[in-house]
Amino acid sequence: MIKEVEFDNLPGRFREIFSGCLRRPEQSEEVLKMYRAPERRLFVMRKGESIVAVAGLKLHELEEPELLHLAVRKDKRRRGFGRTLIKTMINSFMIDTLAVWTDEDAVGFYEKIGFNIVNEIQTLNGLVRYKLRFSRAKSLGRLET
Repeated sequence: MIKEVEFDNLPGRFREIFSGCLRRPEQSEEVLKMYRAPERRLFVMRKGESIVAVAGLKLHELEEPELLHLAVRKDKRRRGFGRTLIKTMINSFMIDTLAVWTDEDAVGFYEKIGFNIVNEIQTLNGLVRYKLRFSRAKSLGRLET
């Protein structure tokens, strides 16, 4: 079950799982506070009573929708939860394109489900960051498998 949650009412292990997608987990509370903005949404995915994945989405009518955060519990990875969570958000909000910035470790995951690299930058501390974009028109069916 996938459900949108409010910042002021985050369930159980949400914070713990969310911090797993951050380069600096100690900043998770600071990052989470950004989700008080009305265009930012938080989601949880449960398997039974347990939270298995969390995501943060930015939906603004004047900007391209952006997946800001995606985290799957370490013991639940490689089972399709991340893909299902993204697919549900795309379909629920009728998103035609979705952008995400990520590091090299996650590029393969996003490409496998239909995202394409559209930009690459090197940060001041030497990290390479990639911007990927999902296009419903170009990626039809990739999220299904």
